[in-house]
Amino acid sequence: MKLKKVEIKNYRLLESIEDENSVEIKEGTTILVGKNNSGKTSFSYIFDTFFNNHSFYFEDFSIDCYKKFEEIFQEYIGLPADQEVQENFFEGLNIPSIELRIIVEYDENDNWSNIRPLLTTLDENNIIKINFEYSVENKQLFLQDLKLYYDRKKSAEGIVDCIKKIYEKHFSVKIKSFSPYESQELIRLSDVNKIIGSCFISAQRSVDDSNGKSNSKLSNIFQKQYKEVESKNKTLIVEEKEFEELNGALVIANDKVDEKLMSFFEGFTKSFSKFGYPNIDGANIILKSNVTPTNIFSSINMFYKDKEYLLPEKYNGLGYSNLIYIISEILHFKSKLLESHTDLNLIFIEEPEAHMHPQLQSTFITKLNEFLEENGIKAQVIVTTHSSHIVASADFESIRYFSKEVHSTKVKDLMKFNPINLDGTKNNEIIKFLKQYISLVKCDMFFADKIILIEGVCERLLMPLFIKKVDDELKKINIDEENKKRLLSEQYISVIEIGGAYMNKFKDFLEFLNVKTLMITDIDCCKRIVKENKNGVQCTYEVASEIAIDEINDLVTTNQCIIEWMPSEKNIKDLVYKKFDELISEPFAVSYQRNNDTRQDFKCGRTFEEEFIIENSEYIFSNKDNLSSIKNHIKSFGQSAGILENSYGIYKYIDNNKKKSEFAFDLMYINNESWVIPMYIKEGLLWLAK
Repeated sequence: MKLKKVEIKNYRLLESIEDENSVEIKEGTTILVGKNNSGKTSFSYIFDTFFNNHSFYFEDFSIDCYKKFEEIFQEYIGLPADQEVQENFFEGLNIPSIELRIIVEYDENDNWSNIRPLLTTLDENNIIKINFEYSVENKQLFLQDLKLYYDRKKSAEGIVDCIKKIYEKHFSVKIKSFSPYESQELIRLSDVNKIIGSCFISAQRSVDDSNGKSNSKLSNIFQKQYKEVESKNKTLIVEEKEFEELNGALVIANDKVDEKLMSFFEGFTKSFSKFGYPNIDGANIILKSNVTPTNIFSSINMFYKDKEYLLPEKYNGLGYSNLIYIISEILHFKSKLLESHTDLNLIFIEEPEAHMHPQLQSTFITKLNEFLEENGIKAQVIVTTHSSHIVASADFESIRYFSKEVHSTKVKDLMKFNPINLDGTKNNEIIKFLKQYISLVKCDMFFADKIILIEGVCERLLMPLFIKKVDDELKKINIDEENKKRLLSEQYISVIEIGGAYMNKFKDFLEFLNVKTLMITDIDCCKRIVKENKNGVQCTYEVASEIAIDEINDLVTTNQCIIEWMPSEKNIKDLVYKKFDELISEPFAVSYQRNNDTRQDFKCGRTFEEEFIIENSEYIFSNKDNLSSIKNHIKSFGQSAGILENSYGIYKYIDNNKKKSEFAFDLMYINNESWVIPMYIKEGLLWLAK
């Protein structure tokens, strides 16, 4: 038996997780990713609340439900007294309810007697649909009660505030086998628990890192395991013989301590009796030890052996303590499975990366799957994470991306990612490329508020400075608290370095994620040369040494991002005069070197380095003795005009001598306040900040 699909309605940000927006669950491990407050944790919580019969709060309803409650109430109080009208109103009335629907697949090996109560007459082959809902018991009584409370408060409180006071006595949990065509009898939670076992491991955000003489952070885990064995007297983890031997050792320990106590404190007890204590004729004071599992586990300390020395648990690091906690919880779940024999088992792990170093995060999923297999635990695991290392180690198809859109969340299933070629066939090469790139290089885009794609090492090294300069400019606009959110430094920006020839390969994927993305690329200008030979007219291309206005008709770009994505043009004469507004297709924008309106003469670089030199010729000239990357090449220039005129030659010197990173470091550390961001980058960052 396995969980195939999950649908959720009206729960927090998970307002409409259904149909195309439903969540497919992998047979092994499913990874839930997304930026903060996108609904990942809520996905686990709704399972925990329904499966363990926890209480719902009114705040668990999605924001849009608040408006629906208000609209329903206003419509209700405006109804005429006509009985038929009121009956029709209640018959078609849909009061918001929180719903969880799970689609489960079973086979002939599963326990038929447990499955049978959950089936409907219209069930598909080997499929069970179970619907959990937190809904109103009686629509009419709920609205009548709400109106009484609202009138009593004389509208001093809003409708939603009034509902918060009365909802608990009108809403309850109902479980049914789902069928849109027939009414189903209620299912007991105990019937669900016969086929589904669940384990919820919360994030350990407040693991104690104290250096004081505290008890072991894991003592309560050992105590819980002992109680589990004691109540059932059997487990897969501890043999019955070992359990009896531990209890026997405690009895022997108590007897030996009792004997020593009486001998050690004999003088004290005799002194007490001289004064008539305990005031009972013939009574004697007896000292008894109380070594029990409860107090022995509360004082237990765990050590690990480093070669021949024992070191206390706290020296082992919080990451390993968190890992041991996760392992212990899963082993505890294993002992429960021995008794329940459930056919479908779900393990929810929230942010396992807490306190773990990157190497441990990178191997976590692999080690977890190996651990489950070695211990005979057959379960589907759902992991919520903010760790790019955990995501990189997961299967591409197992990732579910939670994307927040105002008051709700959309779930993007990478198993459904399906880039298409121009001929309508699936582009398997793109999928292969993305799998390799995301796994090996960069997957923090899943957690980013916004993304910047760049071409080279200079842009990557200088981007933090570019962002700071743009933010400093934004701060001068008398920025308030709301507009402070526009500052790029206040947002999580994922900067991805990739050549212009490959940026377009991210097109389908970025459109799938729908994250605001700025592509900063090079215009990559080439000259088109037409030659005639015996085979006819032949067209070849060579790198242009400059973008000359008199040759502009023969110049083209070779940048595939510009040609195939935005603005989907090839001729330089069309590209260099584009305004930035023409290069935006929300939520994406591309920016490349173009003619700068602030310059009197036409001058346009082809690469970042060349454009930087053009726009900062005065800075380059003033600091020519300090710019170690290019000082030998520019020392003969007598004025800044020479820098401007020879911008391409300076760039070629940087490129040929592999000095790009050195040039970037020069700009970072030598009077970086006096140079300006190339305009094409600045306008892109200002757009991204909006």
